[in-house]
Amino acid sequence: MKYINIYYLVFALLLVGCNDDFLDRYPETQINDGNFFKSESDLKIYNNGLYSSYFLREGFQNQGAFNAEVLTFDKYSDNAFMQTPDDIRLGINSANQPGFQEWDWSLVRDINQFLENASSADVEEVVRNRYIAEARLIRALEYYDKVKLYGDLPIIDRVLAVDDELLTASQSPRDEVMEFINDDLDFAVQWLPTSAEENRFNKYIAAAYKARIMLHEGTFRKYHSLGQEKTYLQQAAIASQLVMDSDDYMIDPSVGYGELFSNLNLSGNKEIVFFKDYEESLQLYHNVGNILTHVNGAEFGGSKSLINDYLALDGLPIEESDLYEGDETIEKEFANRDLRLRETFGIPNSYFIGDKIYLNSDPNGIVNTGTPSGYQLVKFYNEEQDPLAWNRNFIDAPLIRYAEVLLINAEAKAELQTITQNDIDNTVNLLRVKAGVADLTLSGGIIEDIRRERRVELAFEGFRYDDLMRWKQGSLLAEPVLGLKFNDTDIADADAFEVGTDIQLNNEGYIISDNVYSFDESKNYYFPIPVNELSLNPNLEQTPGW
Repeated sequence: MKYINIYYLVFALLLVGCNDDFLDRYPETQINDGNFFKSESDLKIYNNGLYSSYFLREGFQNQGAFNAEVLTFDKYSDNAFMQTPDDIRLGINSANQPGFQEWDWSLVRDINQFLENASSADVEEVVRNRYIAEARLIRALEYYDKVKLYGDLPIIDRVLAVDDELLTASQSPRDEVMEFINDDLDFAVQWLPTSAEENRFNKYIAAAYKARIMLHEGTFRKYHSLGQEKTYLQQAAIASQLVMDSDDYMIDPSVGYGELFSNLNLSGNKEIVFFKDYEESLQLYHNVGNILTHVNGAEFGGSKSLINDYLALDGLPIEESDLYEGDETIEKEFANRDLRLRETFGIPNSYFIGDKIYLNSDPNGIVNTGTPSGYQLVKFYNEEQDPLAWNRNFIDAPLIRYAEVLLINAEAKAELQTITQNDIDNTVNLLRVKAGVADLTLSGGIIEDIRRERRVELAFEGFRYDDLMRWKQGSLLAEPVLGLKFNDTDIADADAFEVGTDIQLNNEGYIISDNVYSFDESKNYYFPIPVNELSLNPNLEQTPGW
């Protein structure tokens, strides 16, 4: 298990503000071809900056106010009931206001700068290629982030001169872009060592990232009818199996699910493949505690749709299980259910919740904190850090969990129709032991079973939106968003609410968002290229549908 420390002391030295005359200036504090790339130390220092540039926005972000990527990215999905959904979630983003925007190529340029100069270092091939592998893995991650948004992309494989034809090139087809990405991933898996010092990639981290990308690409191609899905799904299965066969990781049923997400130090945790380190001693902080327990109420809570996907302890969906006690109160609703449910959402007199659950819209005002849906998120809550000042939390952020690797392996094999009961026992059922849920048995509905398992295991870790996109299930984002069944047992000041004014309820008495959601199947699986970029390069083609 390795982790990323979000700041490196050398970061201020390099890669900041790289511009067209970068190689023409030789100040003592800036890296250039003429006085750098001579030793292993030079290669390592340069790559430290590449790590920092990419991973700065990963994890919980640094002092990110109400943005904590791992935790808050699910706000774009049907897992969350948002107080104030943004344009992406509402389906009303536009070419002028795209919501997501990743048309910045500065990190790719910095990586290409390294790749063009690494051969100058006086080091053995295995050493040089290790650092090249680090850079190429980061380039693959950066590129695939863009593929998910735009599909076709320009392939920029060199540092561009002012008159380079690539400056005005159009996009290359997705197939060619994926070959480019896969070459980088394969090089990384081949040349990275099986173990590495803290903060750096190793072979199994690279394999886990490859498995994640290959699964996304394979399923996207299958359900969007792009073709070649089998090749990518096979690679997802192989890469995830490589991690599983390493024996470096395990699921520990003696450690509660929730403990993984309130940990000040994930170093050495065998359920974690890669994580982002936050340190009080280095003033590396984030704001997760305040996001969860803000005095004006959390901006989001869980959705009824997500809650319903947690199985009963007998392994059956709640509509089929005799163990399910109904949802007249949250205590009944959570009884005899997957243990992950109570470790993701709180009930009265648990975590930071008092005798009642406060809704953000409480006409009498909330005490401590509240939720818009009635399902108060507690995942990533650490009691010792709750009273800390704004932007002063430092629990670590998991970036790749071993559980995800197991789910990738199971899903890829299920999609390939090669999955066996032994595969299920070595993946999904390892997670179910920790969750207290009966084993999954291979059946004709295995793909849906694995998708449900993935949803609850990875809830509020930033995966659900991408999952819906790759499965071509964006229509789920257009459905009404429900919360808890309104009742005076659970909800503080229930008698004070005026229905229709203070709270919106549907005909069955469930809290319902008063927002109108939409999803345009013709375009919302991608995002528009920023219009200013189209003006700068008239050969670029706008994303289809936009």
